[in-house]
Amino acid sequence: MIGSPWLAVLYGVLTGAASGWLSRLAVGRVIESSHLVFFSVYAGGLFLRFLLLAAGVFFLRHEKYIIIVAFAASLIIVQTAFEAFPLKNGIKRNS
Repeated sequence: MIGSPWLAVLYGVLTGAASGWLSRLAVGRVIESSHLVFFSVYAGGLFLRFLLLAAGVFFLRHEKYIIIVAFAASLIIVQTAFEAFPLKNGIKRNS
């Protein structure tokens, strides 16, 4: 399926970027909503990202461990990078 660790990293980066961007978009739409709505969307996003990671590892279960680790690590790092940068149109606070 995936022949090299570099290809696994590429697929992990692409999947992580898509997942992180969709999660960021969803959270950005509800950031000014009530706490219940915001945390429901945030928790749902975490759950879906975990399911995406589990599905990726499941489909790669017959590959070498280095390919699985490369895919999973790049997926997690890119997802985190997309979530770590602040949302531009969020709530403005006086601090």
